[in-house]
Amino acid sequence: MAVGAEEIIGLMKEVGIDDQIIKDLKYDVPLFSQGIDSIDLPAVAAAAEKKYGVNLSDADVSVLKTINGFAAFLNGKMK
Repeated sequence: MAVGAEEIIGLMKEVGIDDQIIKDLKYDVPLFSQGIDSIDLPAVAAAAEKKYGVNLSDADVSVLKTINGFAAFLNGKMK
Protein backbone atom coordinates (compact mmCIF):
# COMPACT_ATOMS: atom_id res chain seq x y z
CA MET A 1 0.00 0.00 0.00
CA ALA A 2 1.53 3.28 -1.09
CA VAL A 3 0.97 6.34 1.05
CA GLY A 4 -0.01 9.47 -0.85
CA ALA A 5 -0.49 13.11 0.05
CA GLU A 6 -4.19 12.59 0.72
CA GLU A 7 -3.36 10.00 3.39
CA ILE A 8 -1.07 12.52 5.10
CA ILE A 9 -3.89 15.08 5.00
CA GLY A 10 -6.19 12.47 6.55
CA LEU A 11 -3.72 11.95 9.39
CA MET A 12 -3.62 15.70 9.95
CA LYS A 13 -7.40 15.76 10.25
CA GLU A 14 -7.31 12.80 12.67
CA VAL A 15 -4.96 14.59 15.06
CA GLY A 16 -7.07 17.74 15.04
CA ILE A 17 -5.14 20.20 12.92
CA ASP A 18 -7.37 23.14 12.07
CA ASP A 19 -9.42 22.61 8.92
CA GLN A 20 -8.55 26.09 7.64
CA ILE A 21 -4.83 25.27 7.77
CA ILE A 22 -5.40 21.91 6.09
CA LYS A 23 -7.56 23.44 3.35
CA ASP A 24 -4.77 25.80 2.30
CA LEU A 25 -1.85 23.36 2.43
CA LYS A 26 0.36 22.99 -0.60
CA TYR A 27 2.00 19.60 -0.98
CA ASP A 28 5.47 20.79 -1.93
CA VAL A 29 5.90 23.76 0.44
CA PRO A 30 7.54 23.36 3.88
CA LEU A 31 4.89 22.58 6.49
CA PHE A 32 6.33 24.95 9.09
CA SER A 33 5.82 27.87 6.71
CA GLN A 34 2.15 26.89 6.26
CA GLY A 35 1.00 26.93 9.87
CA ILE A 36 1.98 23.42 10.97
CA ASP A 37 3.95 23.73 14.18
CA SER A 38 6.36 21.71 16.31
CA ILE A 39 3.46 20.17 18.22
CA ASP A 40 1.42 19.23 15.15
CA LEU A 41 4.14 17.42 13.21
CA PRO A 42 5.08 14.90 15.93
CA ALA A 43 1.36 14.20 16.44
CA VAL A 44 0.99 13.42 12.73
CA ALA A 45 4.13 11.26 12.87
CA ALA A 46 2.70 9.32 15.84
CA ALA A 47 -0.56 8.77 13.94
CA ALA A 48 1.46 7.54 10.94
CA GLU A 49 3.39 5.12 13.16
CA LYS A 50 0.16 3.67 14.49
CA LYS A 51 -1.62 3.48 11.12
CA TYR A 52 1.25 2.15 9.02
CA GLY A 53 3.20 0.15 11.63
CA VAL A 54 6.47 2.01 11.18
CA ASN A 55 8.82 3.50 13.75
CA LEU A 56 9.74 7.15 13.29
CA SER A 57 12.53 8.54 15.43
CA ASP A 58 12.82 12.19 16.41
CA ALA A 59 15.54 12.47 13.77
CA ASP A 60 13.16 11.04 11.16
CA VAL A 61 10.46 13.54 12.08
CA SER A 62 12.90 16.42 11.75
CA VAL A 63 13.40 15.67 8.02
CA LEU A 64 9.69 15.60 7.20
CA LYS A 65 9.45 19.01 5.56
CA THR A 66 6.57 18.77 3.07
CA ILE A 67 3.48 16.64 2.59
CA ASN A 68 4.97 15.01 -0.51
CA GLY A 69 8.22 14.42 1.38
CA PHE A 70 6.35 12.91 4.31
CA ALA A 71 4.52 10.48 1.99
CA ALA A 72 7.72 9.53 0.18
CA PHE A 73 9.52 8.97 3.48
CA LEU A 74 6.75 6.68 4.76
CA ASN A 75 6.73 4.73 1.52
CA GLY A 76 10.50 4.21 1.89
CA LYS A 77 10.08 3.01 5.48
CA MET A 78 7.40 0.51 4.49
CA LYS A 79 9.48 -1.24 1.81
